[in-house]
Amino acid sequence: MANEVIDGGPLADLDDEIDIGDVSTGDLRALIEEHQRDGIGPLWLKEIRTAASRLARRYSPTVYARSASWDGDAIDDLVQDVAERMLAKGQAEYICDVANDFGHARALIYRQLKMTLIDRRQRTAVDNLFARAVERLGSSPFEQVTKKPRSWRLAGSTADALPYSRRLTASLAALPRLPGNGTERASAIWTTETLTDALTLVCHAVGKLQDLDLRRILDDSLTVFATAEVVSDDAGIEHRAGELDPSELIMANELTERLITALTYEEAALLAGKWIGDSDGDIAQRVGVSRPTVAKYKESAYAKVRDELNSHSESVVGYVFERLHSLVVTKAGGGAP
Repeated sequence: MANEVIDGGPLADLDDEIDIGDVSTGDLRALIEEHQRDGIGPLWLKEIRTAASRLARRYSPTVYARSASWDGDAIDDLVQDVAERMLAKGQAEYICDVANDFGHARALIYRQLKMTLIDRRQRTAVDNLFARAVERLGSSPFEQVTKKPRSWRLAGSTADALPYSRRLTASLAALPRLPGNGTERASAIWTTETLTDALTLVCHAVGKLQDLDLRRILDDSLTVFATAEVVSDDAGIEHRAGELDPSELIMANELTERLITALTYEEAALLAGKWIGDSDGDIAQRVGVSRPTVAKYKESAYAKVRDELNSHSESVVGYVFERLHSLVVTKAGGGAP
């Protein structure tokens, strides 16, 4: 088992029973006293290292260690990450509070190891997305402004760099994601079209987009292990995945363009708000209208969507709805405070 690579990764078997080895010589009281005295000292590090040595090699080192193999240095790095996570998130204190015996404490330490591996895979996926984003920013509708440090903006724009807001990261988090593939390979997160929509939204919000800010925005916006959500509005339209043939794809793109053109700013703001969990009151305050007026925007927006999509197949509706999801957030200006 030590050299077996688990296809689903630590998330897939997070709750599987763990072989925690012999616990007969362990001393829970010693762990608690060391934590009270030193935070995480030699006894804790020994247990974390034991867990890392037992479990890490079950998972791909290229994904979870950013290394060709789980050698001594890679294990040391993992032990350090686990210790830092347990201190930063108060997990060592939690273990001291809830553990019934030494075996229970060790099982909880093993779980912290798996959670740290999950965090590492998340960072890997965002790293991949960041590289794709930098490549996409190299062509229209974007242009590079400076090389050291790198920065970009929408072609023709003269805007300077502005701070980004939580509103922007919430809007990016609401964009439709690719479902997880159930393998060791980290998810791509967004299609190329959604990535373009996201970068357009970011550039609208921050003007000149700097390299470090791009990375921070992606880190703040994304939780890789959330699966793509089923998106539905009050009229009952749902996103269902399906392959489109070439003629359907042309038609679906035309429908999308007609809809985004037909929706007013207020209607787009309503849909964008609903997709990121805003209440009618939140939307009313942001748009500067009353709640009854927001209700009218909702009725008119849903009517436009129904009129365009009711007669089409589920695959076409799913494609249009996913594209519309991205575009209304962009049209509404998701970076606005």
